[in-house]
Amino acid sequence: MTVFHKVNRSGKSKVLSKEERDLIQRHLPEKYRLIASVLYWSAGRVTEVLSIRVRNLVPDRGMVVLERKTTKTKTTREVYLPEELMNRLLLRVRTQNLQPSDFLFFNQSPTKTSQSTKSHLTVQSFDKELRRVCDWNGLSGVSSHSFRRTQLTELYRDGWSLREIQHISGHKSLQSLQEYLDVDKEKVVDKFRQRMGVAV
Repeated sequence: MTVFHKVNRSGKSKVLSKEERDLIQRHLPEKYRLIASVLYWSAGRVTEVLSIRVRNLVPDRGMVVLERKTTKTKTTREVYLPEELMNRLLLRVRTQNLQPSDFLFFNQSPTKTSQSTKSHLTVQSFDKELRRVCDWNGLSGVSSHSFRRTQLTELYRDGWSLREIQHISGHKSLQSLQEYLDVDKEKVVDKFRQRMGVAV
C-alpha cells in the first residue's frame, strides 16, 4: 500500500483551511479523529503520534512527552494539547482499560488479543482511512503530514517568530523550518509593492 505524503505540485502536503479540517474530522471514525486532532495540535509527525504510549500523557500539565526513540531528531520533545482533547484521550485510556506501557492508538481491540496494544496503528492504516475520507469529500493533496504543516503555517501567519515555531515543531534548523512553511507569494509581493509606494 502506498503511503501518500507530500502530494501537491510543489511536493508538499496541502495546508488545510479550517473548513477542510473540520470536514475531515466530521467524517473520520473516532479513533482516527483523535489521531488527526493530536497531529494538528501537537504539530507532531505521524510516526511520533502513533508511537505515543499511555505513560507519555501528563494530564495535569496538558502535555504529551514524545520519547526520543520515536522522534525524527532523536531528542525527547514535549507537546501540548487542549484540555478537551486530553480528556478525550484519558477517556480512551479508561474505556479501553489501557496500561501505562500500552500504545494509545493500537491495531486491534484489546479484547481480541492480549498482544494488540503492543503494536501501534500503522501509518498506512491511518493514511488509508484519511484517503477514504478525502476522496469521498473531493479533497486532494491531503496527507497525514497536512495537519502538522497546517498548524505550523497558522502559527507563522499569526506572527509567531521562527524561533518560537521551531520550539513547537522540533525542527533542527531554521532553514528546514522555513522550507516547511506555506508562504503566500502574492501577499509577499503585495506587501513589497506597498513598501515601494510608501518610499515614493
